[in-house]
Amino acid sequence: MPQRLPRGLFAPINLDLRKKLIFVTMATFSSLEIFNPHLSAMALGADFHWQTQGEKGHLALTLTPKADGQWLSLLGGKLRFWLRGLGLTVQAEGATTDHGQKFFNVGEIIFPSEAVSPQTVNVELALTGQWARLQAEVKAEARQVVIAETQGLWPPDLSPNQLAIADRLLAKFLAEVYLMPALCWGQWLLSKSGDSDLQIPWQPLHGNSESNTSPSSAIARPLGDRLQLIIDSPQLDCLALGKLVGLDPQRDLAGGKFVGANLNSIDLSNGQLMDSNFRGAILTDSDLSNADLRRSNFRGADLSGAYLEGANLSQVDFRKSSLALATLIGTDLREADLRGATLQNVNFSGAKVENLSFGDNPGLAPSQEAWLLENGAQLASESVQEMLR
Repeated sequence: MPQRLPRGLFAPINLDLRKKLIFVTMATFSSLEIFNPHLSAMALGADFHWQTQGEKGHLALTLTPKADGQWLSLLGGKLRFWLRGLGLTVQAEGATTDHGQKFFNVGEIIFPSEAVSPQTVNVELALTGQWARLQAEVKAEARQVVIAETQGLWPPDLSPNQLAIADRLLAKFLAEVYLMPALCWGQWLLSKSGDSDLQIPWQPLHGNSESNTSPSSAIARPLGDRLQLIIDSPQLDCLALGKLVGLDPQRDLAGGKFVGANLNSIDLSNGQLMDSNFRGAILTDSDLSNADLRRSNFRGADLSGAYLEGANLSQVDFRKSSLALATLIGTDLREADLRGATLQNVNFSGAKVENLSFGDNPGLAPSQEAWLLENGAQLASESVQEMLR
């Protein structure tokens, strides 16, 4: 249920779409509305800490993920999802940020695993008038939606390629249909000390929204039709399957699970593929040039002969993969992990390798090892137990 929490000396709040009037007689920070329609996935809370009473301070927004994510009934089956990241924006009326702005994009907030602690974001604000109204919205993109498990949505014998595209189709549906208009949002009121009665208009950000339940059959039917297309097309490769169901390979595959998929000679150049899992996948002779692959997992994957020039590979896990004959010219490999990877005849020219970890690399020439160390990479190794984990 929605949480709208008036505090202090406030008139009762009528929650229809008509203009609202709040009467303020003392310095205060008060909630006009806090709406958490997906409490089983994520909850938003807020507080304000004055630095100079009635003049400036910081808005503390706390995002609390729920352990194990959220179960959702869908198309006669069900799925469990969690969020690896969120986007947060704050808008102020009657106040500015420390950069003099009224709109503040916090950027991506990353949650690296299913069970994590709350994260708090502080936004510095200074009042420019007698009062200020603050608004915050939290949204998730498809690439930030992790499908943890499914039951009854497709037969058990789907190929890795089919599973990869079905996974991203579900994530896109959740982000663009189920989690709209936003994951959670809120509005708050600040007033200066010693103010006389003020009449402050406001209205709910998204009307009379209600907590989301399972999508209706009418809303989910197009998704079901597209999943059936995937089920009926086992012979198609990933790109063909994606195009068949309306996914854009340049942006809709990010965050995907391509575990064990056959992506031989695939062209994903310039693609947005961050946070994807390519563990054990076959990517021989693939074109991943200028792709954004930040935080992706290529552990045990075969990238022999892959063309990765200009790709963003920061924080990527390449452990025990094969990069033999791969082109890594001008890549960003900062904080990547190449321990145990085959690096025979790899071209690192112009790559950024600060804090890259490497060691036990078959085929790595002594001259390349020296170059890596000179440019900020770190020589390390891991135990057999760690390598096989």
